[in-house]
Amino acid sequence: MTPRPVLISTSLPTDYQHGPKTAGIIEASSSFFNNYIQLSHNSWFQGWPSRLASSPRPPLSPQVREMAAAATALRHTPDYSGAETDSETQPPSDSESIPAPAVSLLQKMEQLNKSNEEDCRSVTSKKSGGSSGSTGGGKREQSVQPEEEEEDLWSIWGELIRNWEYEVKKRPNYIKALVKRGIPQHFRTIAWQLLSNASASSIHDLYSDYMRQSSVYEKVIQRDIPRTYPELEFYKDGGRGQAALYNVIKAYSIHDKEVGYCQGSAFIVGQLLLQMPEEEAFAVLVRLMENYRLRELYKPTMTDLGLNMFQLEFMVQEQMPDLYTHFTNMGFDTSMYASSWFLTLFTTTLPLDIANRIMDCFLVEGMEYIFSVAMAILQQARIDLLRLDMEGMLKYFQREIRERFENDPELLFAVANQVQLNPKKMKRLEKEYMTKRTKEQEEAVELRRLRTENRLLRQRIDYLEAESSALADRLVKGQVNLAQEAENCISISHELYKLRDINSDAHKKLEDAYETIRELSSGRRGESVEIGIQVDDTGMIEHIHALQQELIETTNRKADSENTIRDQKIRIQELETSNKRLREHEPAEGIACLQEELISVKMREAEANLSLKEMRQRLSELEQQWAKYVHVRAFDPASATLQENGTTPADTPATTPQQPSPPLTSARARLAKITATLMGSGSEEDHGISVRELEDQLMGVRIKEADTVAELKEMRQKVMEMETQNHVCTNQLRRQDEELKRLKEDKIMIQKAKKEMEESLKSEKAKIMQRESELNEESIMQRLKYSEAIQNLTDLQQKINHLELKSAEKWTKNQLRGSSVCDLEDDSSCAGSHHSVVSGGDAMSLASDDMSAIVADLTMKVPQLERVQDETETEEGLRPPEKQDGNDTTDSGMHLSDGH
Repeated sequence: MTPRPVLISTSLPTDYQHGPKTAGIIEASSSFFNNYIQLSHNSWFQGWPSRLASSPRPPLSPQVREMAAAATALRHTPDYSGAETDSETQPPSDSESIPAPAVSLLQKMEQLNKSNEEDCRSVTSKKSGGSSGSTGGGKREQSVQPEEEEEDLWSIWGELIRNWEYEVKKRPNYIKALVKRGIPQHFRTIAWQLLSNASASSIHDLYSDYMRQSSVYEKVIQRDIPRTYPELEFYKDGGRGQAALYNVIKAYSIHDKEVGYCQGSAFIVGQLLLQMPEEEAFAVLVRLMENYRLRELYKPTMTDLGLNMFQLEFMVQEQMPDLYTHFTNMGFDTSMYASSWFLTLFTTTLPLDIANRIMDCFLVEGMEYIFSVAMAILQQARIDLLRLDMEGMLKYFQREIRERFENDPELLFAVANQVQLNPKKMKRLEKEYMTKRTKEQEEAVELRRLRTENRLLRQRIDYLEAESSALADRLVKGQVNLAQEAENCISISHELYKLRDINSDAHKKLEDAYETIRELSSGRRGESVEIGIQVDDTGMIEHIHALQQELIETTNRKADSENTIRDQKIRIQELETSNKRLREHEPAEGIACLQEELISVKMREAEANLSLKEMRQRLSELEQQWAKYVHVRAFDPASATLQENGTTPADTPATTPQQPSPPLTSARARLAKITATLMGSGSEEDHGISVRELEDQLMGVRIKEADTVAELKEMRQKVMEMETQNHVCTNQLRRQDEELKRLKEDKIMIQKAKKEMEESLKSEKAKIMQRESELNEESIMQRLKYSEAIQNLTDLQQKINHLELKSAEKWTKNQLRGSSVCDLEDDSSCAGSHHSVVSGGDAMSLASDDMSAIVADLTMKVPQLERVQDETETEEGLRPPEKQDGNDTTDSGMHLSDGH
């Protein structure tokens, strides 16, 4: 059967498409690969031409058409089939086994490859050194393999892909070593799908269904897409790459609801899309997530990422302790530089061609190779990192790492291949991390609970403080109201006393009026003729009417006074009741202090008001004296002069110097006037003027003195009020300090009690765990004993069944022997039957005796067998009696066998 060739997909992204020269080499290389890929061994390649036909291709030049025709002719030559058969064992190395058309075809391909390498828009950079993905710079360009070895590598990969199912089963180590050397660029599309087992999956059919659905992460994906590979032309704004990237990420967010979308996955999807179409990239992404632990990295909890950071940190501590100490001293955590390595598989840290080679090795070795590359990077950068601070290390990992390994990637892979990981140690680290994480989660839950309790306690304290302050305010207001009511009671009592005096005066007047009326009435009746004095009847009537009117007014005032007295008595009774209730309930210590302070403040306020009233009364008296004096002097100046002259001269100097005079005139003029007055010199007019001036000054000084004293009293009152406020504030601060100290002590006691409860809880948990272990051990022992007893019982049951079968066989044989004798000899049938019954009875008794002995012997070991023995004896006792008839005896024997 002639093998069917198929073209390998060489469709590339937009930024990797070239002119007709590149299209020629792509078409030619595809035709060359068709000679080595057979579709009979891999069913996945059967659908490849249809998918390839849908991808855009550049127009074919006449040269390419000639090369394709030559390749077609080469496939139909008989030498080609033989060469193809030989290539299964070893790749073609010389031109002797290849026909002339193939040699010319290879020469043209080499020329096109060289021109493709010189093209600045080639798929691989000049730094890579070839399409195999291996890079080199400087001195390493001299050690690049020859073109013949590169052609051999292409032939090996073509043969490997053609026989993939056979090779992957028989030589997996060979495939792993071949992958570590680097997969050729044009083979990565197929190789990655085969290595990840994405070619045989049924995920391709789901991709179109996912495209018609909507995802909750669409806005986030659209926001992050411009940040993915912004330096590549394929992923520029409005390009085909961004649309493909959006489709694949959206499809996976719908496919895996638990993971959804993570920004790190966008770089891996972008790397896949640079090598293959959307559907194949989606299939490979699903396999990477499911089979290579990437799904655990991208979960919202990111448990595996923390585990990888913990393992890498331990490896650095073990293999590079000086670097670990430097990181610790600088506060440089492992996640600050290594988290992107695991999330993006070095696509954001290293050049793209190096990242592709890392992906090659990752597909065959898994996450362990990422650890190897990370340790290789740290080992080569250790000396540089030890010289830098935190900021310098951050810049080094962001910029200088790419530049350093871009020039010499082979050294990185050589060191990475030498790194050895201990699986047991990694498992142990995983267990330690999970234990630590579980403990941290429990502590976080406990801390959250304690914070909640602390917040509730704080709210309770605030509520109690607010309630206490409200009660204190209510108490102060009550005390103030009580004091005001007491003052009102006192004023009402004074008014009541005045009303009583008025009422008593009115009663006296009324009695006097009644007495006068009686005297007048009796005098008019008895001595109406003899009265010598004419009484004016009109005046008497008016006087009587006036007295009656006064009596009515007095009666009204009395009624009003009684009503007022009654109301005041009720008010006094209510106040006394409330005062008694307050006295019965002892207030708190702080409230008692407030009461004392309030009483003292009220007393001082009353004293100050009393002194202020006295000063104002004195001032009003002085003002009245001054007004009287001014009035007297204005209307009677002579009397005023005489009144003042009547004062002794000794009183004037004694009185005048006591009060300071206002500065009306100069001190010398006043002294001259006083001296003239004392010596009696000057005229009478001057003397009167000087005396009046002195009197004016004296009265003015007294008035000012009174004003000054009143102001002094007011200032003292204000000072007293300020001192009272200061004292109240001091007491409040002292009480608050005491309350704060008490709350702190309560907090300390609560913390101590909490610690004690935690210790007791831990001890109880330890006891419970110990008791559970003991119960588990006891249950295991009971199960073992029970299983042993069941086993012994089974053995005994088997022995009993065996003995019963033997007994039944012996008894049946005896019955059959007896029945045959009865058939031959009719005379001796009864004797034969009786003998058979006796023999059967002896056999049964023998079997029963043996069985009883065995059961009795084993019952000492297993008490449960007593029930089996009782059942056996019961069956023997319930066995039906034998008849003398031979046929009946045979039937009974068969019935016994069936019963047993």
